[in-house]
Amino acid sequence: MKSAVEPSAERRASDVLFDEIVASRNSSRRENIRAIKTVCNQMERDRVAISAAEVTRRCGDNGPAYSTVSNKGSKLGEYIKLRMTEQKADLTPMPRRDRSLADAVLDPVLAAQIRDKEDFARWVGKENKGLRNLLKNLSPGFDIDVALTRVTQGAATALIETKPPTDSIDNEVRGVLLRLMDHLFGDRHYEILRGRLTINRKGILGERELAVYRKATGLSDDEWLRRYGSDQEESHGKH
Repeated sequence: MKSAVEPSAERRASDVLFDEIVASRNSSRRENIRAIKTVCNQMERDRVAISAAEVTRRCGDNGPAYSTVSNKGSKLGEYIKLRMTEQKADLTPMPRRDRSLADAVLDPVLAAQIRDKEDFARWVGKENKGLRNLLKNLSPGFDIDVALTRVTQGAATALIETKPPTDSIDNEVRGVLLRLMDHLFGDRHYEILRGRLTINRKGILGERELAVYRKATGLSDDEWLRRYGSDQEESHGKH
């Protein structure tokens, strides 16, 4: 024979145990379990990890002592353990690309800072992807990903193809390189720091790669200096 009251699909094991404890004839136990449940619910909403020590601390005078819930066979302690298990099962997974870590942060200032960092990371990713595509499609050009892999493995690599280009292609490549560098310095606020091409002090091209790039433009040292300025680290050090 079925029970007159069917359990709700939303009810959890902790709900069943709560009903059992709250039906106790012991008034102190009833008050304790109500206080514990209230605290656990709030900790879940705040996304704070539930633990016996923290629950009893937050209950204060309205709840049981830690020694009470930690005793072997304690129903109150069993309830808290169930809430801990259920909270872990309900934790939101890592955000997908279309979600933000800030969605789970209650502090509005911290959430805004997280979104700013995520926006900047996406922007840098697009810049890096654009540079890599350009370097791979230059003629002559080089595959920056393959080159970096070889370098990290300790193998020497020639970034630029050894086949000498014709004058027309050479001049065209120089024009493209200069136009790109003018854009990065003038519109994107890139700078040279410690011999590297950087954006917000994050390296994009290493010292050797920048030297290859600089040589490919055909500019003399003085022309490069007049066009893009001196190393920012050296400039800052003089002040």
